[in-house]
Amino acid sequence: MLLNSQVESNSSTIKKCYYDFTSGTLKVEFAGGSLYEYANVSSDDYDNLCKAESQGKFFSEKIKNKYEFTKLLSD
Repeated sequence: MLLNSQVESNSSTIKKCYYDFTSGTLKVEFAGGSLYEYANVSSDDYDNLCKAESQGKFFSEKIKNKYEFTKLLSD
């Protein structure tokens, strides 16, 4: 069973995404260097983010304002 995943992004906005399937925690590293952690993200939303033609657009529309977040590292 897959417990976590790390994906290099094809986006100009997002550099990498880290997802923990156990906790539903999504960490997003942005191209500028900032790192955010999003709580209780559904595995479907993570999967769709990875498959999105525009990951930056999907993130902005489906994750950014939908889930609670913590800024872990400033750019």
